[in-house]
Amino acid sequence: MIASLRKMIAGDFARHGALVFFTTTAINVLGYAFHFAISRKVGVEQYGVLAALNAGYMISLVFATISSTVVVKYAAEFRVLGDAAHLAGLSRRLCLYGSAVGVVCALLGLAVAAPIAGYLKIPNVTAVSLALVVMALSFITPTLRSVFIGIEDFSIYSISSIMESGLKAVLGIGFVYAGYGVTGAFGGWALGVLITVAYTMTVLLARYRKTPATEVKIDFRRLAVTMAGVSACTILLTSLGYADVIIVKHYADPTTAGLYGALSLSGKILLFVVGFVPTVLLPKASRQALGGTSPVRILIIAVAVVLAFSSVGLVGYYFLPGLIVTTLAGPSFAPATPYVFFYGVAMVLLAALTTVTTYKIGIHRFDFVLPLAVCAIAELAGISAYHRSLTEIIGVLIVGNSVALLASVYRINAPLRSIAHAQRSDAAA
Repeated sequence: MIASLRKMIAGDFARHGALVFFTTTAINVLGYAFHFAISRKVGVEQYGVLAALNAGYMISLVFATISSTVVVKYAAEFRVLGDAAHLAGLSRRLCLYGSAVGVVCALLGLAVAAPIAGYLKIPNVTAVSLALVVMALSFITPTLRSVFIGIEDFSIYSISSIMESGLKAVLGIGFVYAGYGVTGAFGGWALGVLITVAYTMTVLLARYRKTPATEVKIDFRRLAVTMAGVSACTILLTSLGYADVIIVKHYADPTTAGLYGALSLSGKILLFVVGFVPTVLLPKASRQALGGTSPVRILIIAVAVVLAFSSVGLVGYYFLPGLIVTTLAGPSFAPATPYVFFYGVAMVLLAALTTVTTYKIGIHRFDFVLPLAVCAIAELAGISAYHRSLTEIIGVLIVGNSVALLASVYRINAPLRSIAHAQRSDAAA
């Protein structure tokens, strides 16, 4: 029976992984098309503005990632127990509270746009304001999509995700080439997110419209532990992935900041191309732990996929770095060529780290958080102290990500009985 379950899960991982890989590939292609077209239109210095605001957007996703991760865990548990009433209640409350949070965050963003523009040395306050609106709206859709991840309906998840990225690319690029510059890029992006929110919310509510909702009652002690662990992990991983761009924008001259933005854009391909792995891994690790089956096998599969894809990518980064960075951002960004491979190494380490920490969240083990915090803080301090050259900055990234990865693999097996008992009690409450 256990062998049959493992075989089924491995098959599901391949099938769902292929669909989510296609989705993330489409999202990445559309995202890079956005940067490809706009970098050539606005030039190096204005692209530095776009890169800094985009890094801020990626950091802002920490809040959506936290809520999404928690929702995935609970939706997966309700699905395993066949509890449609709790799923209906969860979905309706997410639509209501998610919308409210998005509106409040948008208003707060508009209020602090000017100080943020001053810190980043961006004279265009309107562009900063629209970027902050995008950040606020982007809290909603990932949280709603997380229900579909939890119930392993990756088809709707894929449609919603591709719709958001497609509208961002079409509308954002269109407004830039219509003469609105970076302001137009974020204006089109915001409109695309609004349309996607409306679609995703409509589909989610329609799915459970005939199901009587049951109030979601949960073990708040366990929820607090989960929220604290997920929040810390998400904040720290986001810092490891994107804080460097903002720090460089603060310390460096506009040209260097623009080059580093293009370098980050190039290196992030290796991180994004395996982004489908944690998405598929989280609900499956939770499901195996809930069923009392060791989830280590699914982690091994996930890490093997990450390393296989990343290794192929690094070969290209080693032999064709100039082609990669100039194709993505344009000939003006060729001075970033010597750093492409090494930044790619840093991103591969971060991808492996993200996979392992996502797995440990799935099995409800948060012992990696403290070492991860120490590494993230040390990395920020290191970049702030050693930023005289791009070589120094990337060296800090590689060392920091390596140490964090080694620390996270400690105790990767799950205490199966305690997890299964806690999840069953929580989902049935």
